[in-house]
Amino acid sequence: MNSLTESNYSYHNKSVMLLENHLSVSAAAMITNYNAQYLRRLLRADKLEGIKIGQVWLIKLGSLREYLQQAEKISDQRYGPK
Repeated sequence: MNSLTESNYSYHNKSVMLLENHLSVSAAAMITNYNAQYLRRLLRADKLEGIKIGQVWLIKLGSLREYLQQAEKISDQRYGPK
């Protein structure tokens, strides 16, 4: 699993970082290896914090970090990144 550090993505790449401290779902999927549909499901279930602008979800970076830390602690890895 990749860690969420500044070296993993560029602030200058608009397809990756759209707003300060928020990632697009597609960028988060690339970094974490989670499926984008799964990340959207987590957002709708309020397991991840984010905002929706039109049809585009943006994930709060801190929320994603917390979720990944919790997921690493769980012994049942069915819902972990592929």
